[in-house]
Amino acid sequence: MTVLSIGMALVGALCALDLLLTFGVIRRLRQHTQLLAIQRSVLPDDALAPVGTDVSGSGLDLERETLVGFVAPGCGPCEEQLPAFVAAARGRDRVVAVVSGPADRAEAVVAQLREVAEVIVEESADGVLQKVFGARAFPSYCLVKHNVVAATAGRVADLVGGAVPA
Repeated sequence: MTVLSIGMALVGALCALDLLLTFGVIRRLRQHTQLLAIQRSVLPDDALAPVGTDVSGSGLDLERETLVGFVAPGCGPCEEQLPAFVAAARGRDRVVAVVSGPADRAEAVVAQLREVAEVIVEESADGVLQKVFGARAFPSYCLVKHNVVAATAGRVADLVGGAVPA
C-alpha cells in the first residue's frame, strides 16, 4: 500500500508540474502574440494593399490598366529604382506616380517622372492615395485593373517583368 501511495503522489506531483509549465507556455505565447502584432504594425509584410483590393475610392480613373508607383525624395532605394520605373512607364498607356514628401524636396523626382506619368505629390505620410492603396513602404509599385489591385511589388522589375497575374 505504501508503494501505491508513493506512486500516486509522484503522478500528482508530475501533473501539477505539467500544469505549471503549460501556464508558463501560454503566458509566453500571449507575450509573443502582442510583440508580433506590434512588429507587424511597424514593419508590415506587404507594402501595399493586398491583391484584389478595390481602390475606386482613390479619386482616380483606374478602370484601364494603370501602373502606380509610390516613391519618396531622399529615399535611397527609390532613387536606385527610379530609372527602371521611368523605363517601364515609357511603354505604358497609363502611369500614376505618387511622390510622398514636401514639394520643395520632391522637385527633382517630380521633374523626372512628369515626362512619363501623371504625378501626384502628397506632402504628408498619410496622404489620400497612400491610405487608399495602403502604401507603407517606399518604393512600392502596383498594377491596377478595373479599380482593383491586380499585382504589387517592391521592385518595378518584379511587377512588369512578366510575373504579373492577368
